Amino acid sequence: MKKIVSLILVFAMLLSCIALVACTDSEETKTKNKQNTQDQDDLAKRAEEGDIFAERALVDDGLDDYDFGGKTLRVVCHNDGYEVFAAEEEINKGDLIKDAKANRNKAVEDKLNINIELTYNAGITELQEYVSKTILSGVDEFDLIVNHILTAGGMVTKNLFLNWYDIPKVDFSKPWWAASTASELTYDGKCILAISDINATSITSTCVIAFNKNLAASYDMGNLYDVVLNGEWTYDYMYNLIKDIYVDSDGSGTKTSGDFYGGAFGIGDTTNAWLWAFDNPVVTKNEEGVPAFSIKSDKINNIMQTLFDFYYNTPGIGNNKEMEGFDSLKMFTNKQCIMTPIVLGTVTGEQLRNFEDDYGILPYPKWDEYQNDYHSHVYGESTACAVPKTAKDLEFIGVCTEALSYESWKTVTPTIYETALKTRYLRDSESKEVLDIVLDQRYFDFGFVYDNWQGFAYTVMFMLRDQVENFESYYAKRYGNARIHLKKVIKAFDKLT
Repeated sequence: MKKIVSLILVFAMLLSCIALVACTDSEETKTKNKQNTQDQDDLAKRAEEGDIFAERALVDDGLDDYDFGGKTLRVVCHNDGYEVFAAEEEINKGDLIKDAKANRNKAVEDKLNINIELTYNAGITELQEYVSKTILSGVDEFDLIVNHILTAGGMVTKNLFLNWYDIPKVDFSKPWWAASTASELTYDGKCILAISDINATSITSTCVIAFNKNLAASYDMGNLYDVVLNGEWTYDYMYNLIKDIYVDSDGSGTKTSGDFYGGAFGIGDTTNAWLWAFDNPVVTKNEEGVPAFSIKSDKINNIMQTLFDFYYNTPGIGNNKEMEGFDSLKMFTNKQCIMTPIVLGTVTGEQLRNFEDDYGILPYPKWDEYQNDYHSHVYGESTACAVPKTAKDLEFIGVCTEALSYESWKTVTPTIYETALKTRYLRDSESKEVLDIVLDQRYFDFGFVYDNWQGFAYTVMFMLRDQVENFESYYAKRYGNARIHLKKVIKAFDKLT
């Protein structure tokens, strides 16, 4: 009888413990749900007030059900891996963008229960050799490649990469993928190189024109922001402002890097931006939907002659081909010119951070008043993503890439765009409006991304550098090799299933 009573007491105690645990779990669940509701309400309130971080945090990435049990995503990236990783010693040292990338990686690691590892990094040539050799040998050593866009474009002809449309959970319709990925960079339902918010350099490598507001005012240039916002910022408008502004400051009697100019326009990578600014892409899809050269337009001869005269026959323009010691950014910060081309990443750099005069940014101008939109070129220092054909777990790679892209869109991009550029470094509200226009109109041309310096992507730079005035002769000379290269790229797409 005593044993029965004892068992009843033990059973009663167990029931009490179970009830207590259930009650505790219920209270914890209620507390968590209440906290989640409060967090969502707070985000919604901040979003209504225009907080872009809150707006994006309210968007669901659809990846909550994944747990990969500590599996490692192996990434290769050129140089020091800066596009994806921040060095440990550089985190929490005041660099907003590096901190944002580190926090992004940690958030994805925690969400998916993974580790993100930089498997290999090197300069673009060495990385190209490593990636090619590894994939062609059939060895599965990495899952995701984030590489210099032009170098990656050249590697496509070696048939090293998979079709992004075959990677599960990757959704190009989402806002964290560049719109051009699903349009210009997709052919026949296939995409080899993709650009998402992982590729932060697609922002920082965007070409713009900086102008000294104080000097512009002293030359009665008016409100240039209004000109842009009214859609009137054309090549002729800009040209007429600066074409005759020249002062022989050093008294040498000839144009030197010590003089004062309306514009200091070096001939280099950013020079190519004119082509897309003037709405003259290198490659577009023909009537059959196949990428074909479109650079030889009705206006291309006029464009190239106009640019040749701008760089070589305009008193108010200084360039690096005509003088020693030419440094356009240094001349700008020395107040030796009113305008100069830069990329957005320069805005966060030391030279412009310490610049004492007020300055602003403008898009590259339209070709003429009949052109509908401004177009922004993202030059070759930007990156693209690819998946090696040796990859094994495609769902894992797809989920991780989508999560990294989403988290980049949610936190890294707004940090660059809103916090670094708009709030910390750009100095006026109008420049911030112009920044919206510049980034909204970024264009990723199939003929640039897959060019590998073999086609016509560098036409403006090469022709001006070599002082070639006649586009027809330049085109005829390069067309044969360029056509062969484009055919190889298209063949690489055709080989994909």
